[in-house]
Amino acid sequence: MPPQALALAFAASIYPPAVAAVIALGKSSQVRARVVAFVAAAALVTYTTGVLILFVLSDVGATGLHYAPSAALDLAIGILLLGLAVRLGRQRRPRAKPDGSSKMERRLQSRRLAFLLGLTLYVLPSPIYVGAVKTIADARLSASGQLVALAVTLAVMLWLIELPMLLLLLVPERASNALEQVNVWFTQNGRRLAMLACVGAGLYLTIKGVVGLIG
Repeated sequence: MPPQALALAFAASIYPPAVAAVIALGKSSQVRARVVAFVAAAALVTYTTGVLILFVLSDVGATGLHYAPSAALDLAIGILLLGLAVRLGRQRRPRAKPDGSSKMERRLQSRRLAFLLGLTLYVLPSPIYVGAVKTIADARLSASGQLVALAVTLAVMLWLIELPMLLLLLVPERASNALEQVNVWFTQNGRRLAMLACVGAGLYLTIKGVVGLIG
């Protein structure tokens, strides 16, 4: 299991909208069913996407630490992430809307809608997640080893919704109040965290790409 993939997965886990969605799901009836449906959908679509990325990278030969197409892809993803970090740094923090959470709660009154929300939020992989999957591909593991490594990477990447899900399943009333405070903190600091994650992952992948091209 490449440790770099776990580090990138942790960086990719910074996703404030998903945290807000879990908290909104925990505020009304059928908490357990809807939260599980949301997390299951997120895990399903993310794992499926990861498998597809592994297949495509292997099929086009864009894997390996010192192979030009592989290094060029690392460099491209790294530059993209650094550009995204600059954009996040220039954006103004949006003003909080007092009825934002209540609107989300009204839209998520069934397990089907919760499942669709999980698919929608995670159907497009983030560049950091793509970088994590490519790191697994570069490790040249067996097919089964890649799938296991991808599952571990997925578990790390989704911890910000997995942990709230467990709390809402075990202690829903106490968890809802605590998670609401966490959501307020993420509303204030989530963009900055996402920017730092993009900078860290972008620098790593850029350096990895440059070293691969000149190595």
